[in-house]
Amino acid sequence: MSLSEALEAVRRARAELEECIEREELAYGPDYYLDVARMEDEGPAPDPCIERFNELVAAVRAYRNAGGVLAALDLGVHERAVHARLEEES
Repeated sequence: MSLSEALEAVRRARAELEECIEREELAYGPDYYLDVARMEDEGPAPDPCIERFNELVAAVRAYRNAGGVLAALDLGVHERAVHARLEEES
């Protein structure tokens, strides 16, 4: 995969994650993240957007493996979580 293809994959994965979150917020209201955290405390209740998040992490990993610089990516509000996941893997 070329660097430009990897960058496009990151952009696409971020857009898909944000669309998923928007759908969930519309369905559950602005307290979506609080509700997910509460449900996780009560028992197994996976975040419905976790697959999209995992796809974003995989795309960022592929971008990095293609020679991309993580600091150059615009991950928006997902930056900290993506970097934390990548750190866990190392």
